[in-house]
Amino acid sequence: MNDGLDSGTRFMFGLVGELGEQIRKSAHLDGLAEVEPPATGFGRIILCGMGGSAIAGDLIQPLLADGRIPLTVWRDYGLPHWAGPGDLVLCSSYSGDTEETLSGAHEAGSRGCDRLAITSGGSLASLASAEGFPAVILPGGLPPRASLGLGLGALARCLGRLGLVAEVDTSLVQAAETLDRYRDSRSFPVAPDVRDTGSVPADPEGNPSAAELAEILVGKVPVIYTVGAEAHAAGLRLKAQLNENSKAPACLAQFPELNHNDLVGWSLDTSDRGRFVLLIMRGRSDNDRIRRRVELTRQLLADEFPEIHEIQSSAPGVLDRILSLVQYGDYLSCHLARLKNVDPLPVDRITRLKESLGKPE
Repeated sequence: MNDGLDSGTRFMFGLVGELGEQIRKSAHLDGLAEVEPPATGFGRIILCGMGGSAIAGDLIQPLLADGRIPLTVWRDYGLPHWAGPGDLVLCSSYSGDTEETLSGAHEAGSRGCDRLAITSGGSLASLASAEGFPAVILPGGLPPRASLGLGLGALARCLGRLGLVAEVDTSLVQAAETLDRYRDSRSFPVAPDVRDTGSVPADPEGNPSAAELAEILVGKVPVIYTVGAEAHAAGLRLKAQLNENSKAPACLAQFPELNHNDLVGWSLDTSDRGRFVLLIMRGRSDNDRIRRRVELTRQLLADEFPEIHEIQSSAPGVLDRILSLVQYGDYLSCHLARLKNVDPLPVDRITRLKESLGKPE
């Protein structure tokens, strides 16, 4: 394909485009049929994970809003001090060798927690096999951040089998179809079906074109403000994707908390005001007071941010909206990598850090 892209950038664009297909494939993962509620039930759920393996736990939270059992995402070694018998620990590591997650898996065993693994293999799969707890096995060989559709699909389906998310299969199918409809316009000018049309296609959700917004972000620092539960995790995902794919720093804060601190921090010298771009990310869940806060915040920060852009979703389902925001952000990070001429695939500093740490003793 003569699209002017290096192989790494082309590959990452392709992986982002597979988000909907990964969600569909998650229905057929090995080990999923063995997931069932513990015989004695469980009181709380802790998802142990880092990076791209943890974000599914944040993205799924709005689907649990009406449920009786909380899910805590734990990004650290070990487990929260309160975890114990009667709690279910979901150990999520795409590689299966994430040392923080393995630490939590071992700690869960010693504390008498029920365990479930979501992984492509590695030490976590071996531990599950040796100690007799279920493991849902993901296809391997992907950058962990590019396996989100598989990991989120696996988690959602597990929660559905545990009786915690209703009509999960229907929600996932609908979300995958929505992502497929949005894909080509957001990947422009990379998608071959629209690359030669001569004009930038409109975003299906009315957002700025991902490619054009990326042009605005070149040489700037994105500041991401999220509005409502549907957008909070999508904003966290966007920050991480800008870091890893675009090799760019980004700032993140959420309403209404940012109105109690972050709002005051933007007191820039005039010469610095062109260095930052404010991105407001929102789903459909914000209430009237939050909407008023967003409006007033925009007014109060207008002098600090010459560029303020909103990224939103009004798709029909909760999961549709969450994943629409994720897809937009993933493509935005790829477009920025393309414009900066950086390869989105390698994460050299993470690799060097792990090599320097060595294996835990």
